[in-house]
Amino acid sequence: MAIYITADLHLSDLTSDLTAALRAFTEKLRSGDKLIIAGDLFDFFVGIDPADRTQKAVKEIAAQARQRGITLSFMPGNRDFLMRAKEAQYFGFELLPEYHRISAPYGEILVIHGDALCTNDLQYQKFKRRCRNPLLQRLFLMLPLTYRRRIGAKIRAHSSSAAPGRRDPLIYGPVPRTIEALLRHFNCTHLVHGHLHHYERYAGETPSEKARLSLGAWGSTFSYVRLDGNGLAHVQKPLSLLLPDLLRRRQR
Repeated sequence: MAIYITADLHLSDLTSDLTAALRAFTEKLRSGDKLIIAGDLFDFFVGIDPADRTQKAVKEIAAQARQRGITLSFMPGNRDFLMRAKEAQYFGFELLPEYHRISAPYGEILVIHGDALCTNDLQYQKFKRRCRNPLLQRLFLMLPLTYRRRIGAKIRAHSSSAAPGRRDPLIYGPVPRTIEALLRHFNCTHLVHGHLHHYERYAGETPSEKARLSLGAWGSTFSYVRLDGNGLAHVQKPLSLLLPDLLRRRQR
């Protein structure tokens, strides 16, 4: 049995290749394996839409995985914070809290989406607290779906207007004192997260940290962390490895 952790797929009807890649990735897992999606599975999620092709595909992928004895777990990210227990159950996911702790022989591992590390971004943290309010979430989900979509599109456009490469890392990047505080609070030595869209391994940034494994966003590559009896692996590969048949059809 192995535990796989990935994040930031940003699935939508415009990224059908990534949905196909997720299907191929889960098909490579074995019975007893567990896949944790640490946020931003969808490019933006404003509630269940039975007519949405991407949501239908994700539900189907999860059902097929469960039939093969694979557990799919999900924790909300900044793009799909409206995924509550009800929505997770609809897709066939086990819903995880914002902070998930895994015990392993090589250390205690804290899994998060990653936005909690960026505590210098005061504007976003204020927005996050407001959006995670259960009452406000219920009120928002009572709005007509078409209206929710328009609001989601505006938020997504605003978020995309600032390219990650142009953002000041002192504001939008992880804060060492926050890393240390979380590791101490959860008594962990390893941190696995997404959100930053940057595949990298760090070590010894703070007194409690043995390793911080940052996951990249799915695009031309995909990345994941694998935990099993052999240890903890941090992996990035070309997306084409998951889609050889699709790529061959396109080349004809």
